[in-house]
Amino acid sequence: MTVQMAPRRRFTVRLFHKIHLWIGVVVGIQLLLWTASGLLMTSFAIEEVRGTTLRRDVPAVDLRAFRLAPMPRSDRPIERAELIALLGRPAYRMAAGERRWLIDARDGQNWTIGRGDALAIAGNEVKLRPPLVAMPVADPPPLELRRPGAAWRVDDADGTHVYIGTAGEVMAVRTDLWRWFDFAWGLHILDPLGREDTHHPFLIASAALSLVSVSSGFVLLWVRFRPRRRRA
Repeated sequence: MTVQMAPRRRFTVRLFHKIHLWIGVVVGIQLLLWTASGLLMTSFAIEEVRGTTLRRDVPAVDLRAFRLAPMPRSDRPIERAELIALLGRPAYRMAAGERRWLIDARDGQNWTIGRGDALAIAGNEVKLRPPLVAMPVADPPPLELRRPGAAWRVDDADGTHVYIGTAGEVMAVRTDLWRWFDFAWGLHILDPLGREDTHHPFLIASAALSLVSVSSGFVLLWVRFRPRRRRA
């Protein structure tokens, strides 16, 4: 006949089973968020999410047709300088640390990106649906940008946001798809507010609970199906 489990041992197994069950409920909710957010994020090509497919191929401008002024000296170290064509005009794009600025290569004067420039750059470099509206963005940057420095935000009729930096560069293209993707990413890493921290106590605790849930499940399977000795 089969050996019956001792009452104390039976109580321990039942308690262990209940603990495993409730841990499973907590972990199950998190697994549902992980799976749903992961499915959403993997359902679209990253180029489409980042708005790369909306970028235009801007024709090159022959800068040899312009008489260029020498690059002016700066009172601070310059980490990078490049000659570019922006809105059909030659310009020096400068960078020092997090600071970016433009110099008009025709006269050597600073070129401050204004509202009209931002609208023109966005319309020239990104496929947008008019009407377009531009508004200044200052520090701290909005959540969907997460890059320091002043900028212009150009909005189109479809809700696409194009961020233009102080050096005339397209910093980011944010569509409704990107915003859903970003929200899913926040759920995936359990940081729905900042959406950047992949090392915080809540995420570590959730991963630990998942490990405990899976491990306890295997223990219960072993207790339930392990071979048992029989007595004659």
